[in-house]
Amino acid sequence: MAIESRYLAFHGIRVHFSVMVPEKEITNRLLLLCSPVMNTFNWRKLLPELSELGCLTVSVDLPGFGKSSCDPGAPQSILQRANIVWGILDEVDSMQNAPLSLWHLCGHGSACSTILKMARLYPESVKSQIHLSPVFYIPLPESREKTEKQLIRTFESPERFRKTVENAAAHTLDEFILEKMRKPFERENSVHTCLRALKVASTPPTEGMGFTPTMAIWGSNDPIITGVVRDKIHELLPEAEIHKLVSAGHYPMETHSKALRDYLRGWFKYNE
Repeated sequence: MAIESRYLAFHGIRVHFSVMVPEKEITNRLLLLCSPVMNTFNWRKLLPELSELGCLTVSVDLPGFGKSSCDPGAPQSILQRANIVWGILDEVDSMQNAPLSLWHLCGHGSACSTILKMARLYPESVKSQIHLSPVFYIPLPESREKTEKQLIRTFESPERFRKTVENAAAHTLDEFILEKMRKPFERENSVHTCLRALKVASTPPTEGMGFTPTMAIWGSNDPIITGVVRDKIHELLPEAEIHKLVSAGHYPMETHSKALRDYLRGWFKYNE
């Protein structure tokens, strides 16, 4: 399989994405949209299997996160994000000389709101939606100043960051993985970008899944998906096929990649 790292600029904001082209004939097209604490690196365990399945795979870092530009004006609204990601997929279709292709849209965490908006904007270009550890609503802390200080302490301290991420993952992660996840937050404006993203995520989407085939997967030990967060999933994805990964936390692509690959394989076959 061949993996290429690329950038596209939208109004001066460089957005990073990687493209994996399978060696065999392309049978499916899949978007993997990273949530803010992730980056394209975190999908690596899924790529060999996806290549074997003939899946053209595009993974994208949201503006302001991962390897994408972290400028103060990096767009954080759901509509802006959705249009940017569609622009990337259109560019990939152009590269492959395959206009108007159908895409499986897979998002993780708070990026799932962008997947919903993408499917609403261009349903004719969507083959299915896959919501992984979906978080459609993050209650906004009362004190912005307190939240900012907490984010700074978490990102500046490798030990605090490790505890935060491993608590969400419900598993121990290798130091190499944690450093890959923390590194982007050493950049200037990263805390400002996170605060803006949190503010957007404090308002849940008003549009649901529509009529696109939809699957939602999350871990049984995910400490983030509880109470009102879980209720919002069922409200927005009422007809979705739902699966829970036993013992998994918020980052199953790192801790339960084999089970996740099995679900994706079955989902592609079911939606052929």
